[in-house]
Amino acid sequence: MLETVDYALSRLQWSALALISFVCVGFGQPAFSSVLSFVSALIGYALFFRVMLAYPSWKTRFLLGTIWYMSVQIVQLWWMTSHPYLYIYAVLLFTSVMMGLQFGILCLFIQPAQFQNVWRLTAIAGLWAVLEWSRLFFLSGMSWNPSGLALSANLYTLQVASLAGVFGLSFWVIFTNLLALKAWLAKPKGSSTALFATAALLPFLYGFVHVHTQDRGFAEAEKQPYKALLVQTAFPIEEIMGFKEHTGMVAYVLQEWKKILQITRQQIGKPIDLVVLPEFTVPFGTYSFVYPYPLVATAFKEIYGPENAKKLPPLESPLAEKQGNFWMVNNAFFTQALANIFNSEVVIGLEDAEDVEGEREYYSSALHFSPREADATEFFVNRYEKRVLVPMGEYIPFSFAKKLAASYGIHGSFTAGKEAKLLGNKRPMGVSICYEETFGDMMRENKLKGAEMLVNLTSDIWYPDSLLPRQHLDHSRLRTVENGIPLLRACNTGITCAVDSLGRTIDALPDEDQWLSESLYVQVPIYNYLTLYSRVGDKLIIGLSLLLMLGFLRYRD
Repeated sequence: MLETVDYALSRLQWSALALISFVCVGFGQPAFSSVLSFVSALIGYALFFRVMLAYPSWKTRFLLGTIWYMSVQIVQLWWMTSHPYLYIYAVLLFTSVMMGLQFGILCLFIQPAQFQNVWRLTAIAGLWAVLEWSRLFFLSGMSWNPSGLALSANLYTLQVASLAGVFGLSFWVIFTNLLALKAWLAKPKGSSTALFATAALLPFLYGFVHVHTQDRGFAEAEKQPYKALLVQTAFPIEEIMGFKEHTGMVAYVLQEWKKILQITRQQIGKPIDLVVLPEFTVPFGTYSFVYPYPLVATAFKEIYGPENAKKLPPLESPLAEKQGNFWMVNNAFFTQALANIFNSEVVIGLEDAEDVEGEREYYSSALHFSPREADATEFFVNRYEKRVLVPMGEYIPFSFAKKLAASYGIHGSFTAGKEAKLLGNKRPMGVSICYEETFGDMMRENKLKGAEMLVNLTSDIWYPDSLLPRQHLDHSRLRTVENGIPLLRACNTGITCAVDSLGRTIDALPDEDQWLSESLYVQVPIYNYLTLYSRVGDKLIIGLSLLLMLGFLRYRD
């Protein structure tokens, strides 16, 4: 029982609690600090909730909660400010305010009476899980910074995502913090402290058992690993380089392709099942004939050697076109050449287009190529179209925003894909492009379709020298554990790596130097297992949370 006490705090006390909680939660993500992540998951929010108890006015709690959490989000989203255009500060402020308002709503329920009953605390935690989940449905969705990310800093606590996904982790973080505050306030403290300790330890206990149970299945998978070559290009943004003429840009992009050949040359001769290149590897789309064939053939011969140059695809449509007396080739020609030379499937990120009902539609795509015999009569490429597009960058959400977008050189929109698609011949793979992999239920669709691994193509180049790549990777690891499936990531800039189905990094390129152009050869155990989350997705935690909230409303007195 909680005694009837005066919850008032001095200005120094509430200022100290608000500041300490701000540091713990604001920097309590794996990308910042694993130690503060641990503190945030246990007591970081509880410290601020204690401040809320000092204010009986709902207006004050709402205002302070909004400002506090808005400030937390500004810290966690500060990577946005590395964007080259100043409008991003407005995006940062708007996003932080919107998320702050959600937390302000949560703080309306942080009242002394709620701590008399543990079930009321579960309802408050459920409310937060629902509020975080609701962010996924505004514009393209705001998937960054769920509170549960704090639990992903530790391998064992990360495993709880296999039960209820990242929003289940968020539920547990807030519930544990509420129990911490209840134990702090309770007199006597025995049962409340024991309940808090149990909630704090359960994720570690579950994770320990889960990891060591699933580890037994890796032994067989490691005997026949999947061999992949991940390419990190580290190319700058061509759109803002200001080429004065088309020929200059073509020459520049041709040099980019030569760079790709140079950094992959060391891997020739190794057994490779899949080559992965990043999102928007190079401009000019898939089938635009922009490269003179003699220059392309010479590049392959000089870099890969004469024998490998013989494996270039034939000069025929849709890979080549004769213009006057010269043959011109495209990005599909380069990609098919890589598939032939490495005798491997290739997945590459390129812009692609097609005519749909008389309209030309453009897609941010992942295209899948297979090795092709010289006498093959058919040419076939599989394609996945990106489903989650970046507002203003990849599509213009409102008509009034078209003029603003035009001032930054954006004159049109991509068409969003409509469904998850499996690519691959040897192993079915579910492909995602950029921050699509931060959406748990979306990646779950790939597992349900039969994917044995996830492949992500990313470019974090619009936010250089920032913390975004590490935050992005933290979300990637969650997807592997949620669905019990390994992951391959190839980035332009970002963290190029392979992760197993328990969220452990198998190998990765160093991330200290953003401008590292390199290739990474990895051998991945394709060990999959069906998780509770892969069966039911977010419906479990959201449904449970809604039931708890209904119970709270029904029995709030």
